[in-house]
Amino acid sequence: MIVSENTTTNLPISNGKLAMWLFLATEVMFFTGLLATCMLLRESAPLPGAGIPYWPNQKTVHVEPWLGAVNTVILICSSLAVLLSINALKAHKVSSSLFFLGTSLILGTVFLGVKAFEYKGKFEHGIIPGKIGECLPGMSVQREKLLQQNGLAYVRKVQTQLRIICAGVTNDNLKDQSDIIKNAYGLYLLTLDGKDSQNDYMRPLSPAQVGEKVNLLLAEFPQLHLPPAIPNGNLWASCYFALTGVHAIHVLFGLAFMLGIFVKGLFGNMQSMEGTLEVTGLYWHFVDLVWLVLYPIIYFL
Repeated sequence: MIVSENTTTNLPISNGKLAMWLFLATEVMFFTGLLATCMLLRESAPLPGAGIPYWPNQKTVHVEPWLGAVNTVILICSSLAVLLSINALKAHKVSSSLFFLGTSLILGTVFLGVKAFEYKGKFEHGIIPGKIGECLPGMSVQREKLLQQNGLAYVRKVQTQLRIICAGVTNDNLKDQSDIIKNAYGLYLLTLDGKDSQNDYMRPLSPAQVGEKVNLLLAEFPQLHLPPAIPNGNLWASCYFALTGVHAIHVLFGLAFMLGIFVKGLFGNMQSMEGTLEVTGLYWHFVDLVWLVLYPIIYFL
């Protein structure tokens, strides 16, 4: 049986709107589960030791609340532009509808651009799940044993990056190097097995000591971009990329739908896309609402 596009249900909404509402209901459950899981992991994260942060703060993981605020305003304006586009199309103002829809597309693209800029900063600073060291002095012996593999992998990663930074540097030409290279080279030597001035065996630094010295070095020379040591940092990074990544994918799909409508509108088919634009608008408003929930959780908690 062939059903026309104008067929409606017994409800005072079209089939398309009903299908979108049902889809958004499943999306609410999906994001609720994702948010609840991340919040549960945050609250159940073990306390590594006295004086060590329970959960990474904004400065430690290089989160900039003002960037999140800018993206929030951008997405709200984009959602408003979609609404204005729908209203203009209902008033048979096709050119105005296309203008507002194009504005929404541009704002949505800028949102993803800002998010890409934030991701770039995370990668530059080594804030990547599974790559962050979590050992710092002051942890219990039990906690250090639990993080043994993480600590060893972290020390190897730091050694590799320091070796690249200090390529060509020796004790003979060290005095001619800049302060940043001198400090980096000094830390590199401390991570290696060696002998002191009396030719006695010198034990390399432990993962916790390496993490502490790396953090101190980064505080003075952030341009080194060494991976920091952040207790519970891998858990935080996993939650951050899961939440923002899934949301970014939803934004990307929304932009693709709006772009399709916009292209068809340019060829004179805009008036026939009123129903599709309304349904797409519902999806875009939902994406906006999800971000309004994610923003405080990511940037302030």
